[in-house]
Amino acid sequence: MRIKELDALRGLAAFAVFLFHFQLFDYGYLGVHLFFIISGFVIFLTAKSVKKPSDFVIARFSRLYPTYWVCLFITFAVLYFGRGDVTVKQLIYNITMFQAFLGEKNVDGAYWSLTEELVFYVIVFAALMLGMVNRVKLWTGAMMALALGGLFLNPELGGIEKNVQAVVKYFNLFVAGIIFYHIYLAQKVKVIHAAGLILCLGIALMYGYGSYLSYFNHSIEIAVICGFFGLFTLLVMGRLAFLQKYKWLLFLGEISYPFYLLHQEIGLTFRRLFATENILVHIVLVAVIFVGITLLATFINRNIEHSTSRVVKKKLQAWYNGKVYIPDATAVANHAVAAQPVRVDGLSVLQAERSSAP
Repeated sequence: MRIKELDALRGLAAFAVFLFHFQLFDYGYLGVHLFFIISGFVIFLTAKSVKKPSDFVIARFSRLYPTYWVCLFITFAVLYFGRGDVTVKQLIYNITMFQAFLGEKNVDGAYWSLTEELVFYVIVFAALMLGMVNRVKLWTGAMMALALGGLFLNPELGGIEKNVQAVVKYFNLFVAGIIFYHIYLAQKVKVIHAAGLILCLGIALMYGYGSYLSYFNHSIEIAVICGFFGLFTLLVMGRLAFLQKYKWLLFLGEISYPFYLLHQEIGLTFRRLFATENILVHIVLVAVIFVGITLLATFINRNIEHSTSRVVKKKLQAWYNGKVYIPDATAVANHAVAAQPVRVDGLSVLQAERSSAP
C-alpha cells in the first residue's frame, strides 16, 4: 500500500533537516520527528502484513542496509580523503549500523536517527516473535511508560541516564504513528485514539529536543511539533490529497532515505571549501549542494534502493526458505489423507497440530 501523501511528508521532513544543517531553518532538526511518526505508521503496517517474523527482518534488512552501505562508503571516502577525520575502524563499526551500541562514533552525524529506528524495529520484531503484534495496546503502552519515565532522568549526569533518555524520548512519536495508522484504517477518531495522541503529544512537548542549541526557543519547538501532529491528522482523514500535485515534494520523499544519509557531511565538506559569510553566496552554494546530493541520491534510489534491494530480499528469502524445512506439497497432501486423527483429551492430534502452527 503506497500512500503518496506520506511521500510528501517524507520530502518535507528531509528538506527541513537539510535546511537546518545549512543554517537556513533553525528548527529543521524537528523534521526527524516527522520521520519517526511516519516510521511508526509504516513499520506497523509492514508488521501486520508479514506472515512470519523472519519476513519482517528480511524486508527491513534489504530495505535499509544496501542503500546505507553505499551511502556510508561514499561519505567515508569524501571525509577520509577530503578531511581526514575518520578512521577505517570507525568505518568497520559503522557497517553494522549498530555503532552507537558499540561505543563508536557515526561516520555521518545524521546516522544517529538510525539507532532510534533499530530499537523500534527490535520492539516490533519481539512483538511478532511473541505473537503479540495485535496486542498493540500492551507493548505500545510499555513504550509510552518508558518515554514518560525518561523525563525523570538527568542526561547532564552522562552515562546510562543520558543514553537511555536519548533512546526512549522518541518512543511516543513511533506510538503516535501507530495510532494514526489505526485512525487511517477506521477513518474516524475514536476516544482511545484521541486520548493516545494527546498523551503522545504531551510527552513530546515536555522534552527539549533542541535545548543544546544556543538559540533554542521551546515555544517555537512546541508549535512545530504540534504542526506535525496536525498535518498527520489531516493526512489520515484524507485532507492532504492536494499534496499529490507537488511532484517535486513526492520525488524528494521517494529519494529521502539516500538523500538524508548523504546530505550532511558531504554537503558541509563542500561548503567549507568556500570561506564566505555573504548570505546570498551561501544560499547559492547550498542550492548547488542540494542539486548535487539530489542527483546522487536519485542514482542510488534507482539502482540500489529499488533494484539491488529487491534482489537482496529475494536471495535472503530463498536462503532462509532453504534453511527451514518446507515439506513437498504432494507429501503434505498424502500425509493429510493417510493421517488418522487420534483422540487425546477430546481433541484430535491432527487438529492440535494445526492449531499450534504459526
